[in-house]
Amino acid sequence: LDQYASSINAGNIDQWISLWAEDGIQMPPDNPAVVGKENIKARMQSSFDLYNWKMTINGEEVRVAGNWAFARGNYTYTLTPKGEGKTIKGNGKYLSILAKQADGSWKFIRDCFNNNAPPQVSEKN
Repeated sequence: LDQYASSINAGNIDQWISLWAEDGIQMPPDNPAVVGKENIKARMQSSFDLYNWKMTINGEEVRVAGNWAFARGNYTYTLTPKGEGKTIKGNGKYLSILAKQADGSWKFIRDCFNNNAPPQVSEKN
């Protein structure tokens, strides 16, 4: 989770997507599920291109059962446009499932998240 947030905050989509399994599924709010690592990367690319992120993830619960784990918690974020535009702030909760890989690393295989309230948009950047 620390790597998840730090790679987003650094604007490093390649590092961020490396945390995902090939058959990962992202379940964003108000959108269909995004199936597969390459499709997840494609969906997130514009966000990395358009905004500087500041994300904090607070893990409230992690449980491990063999080669499976789930993580639950909350997050806050600020999206500052790299060009013209309005800053967006929000907070929400997540539930993620991870699988232990053959090399011993843990990868996201499912990620579901949603905001606690509509994001707040500033008047100016």
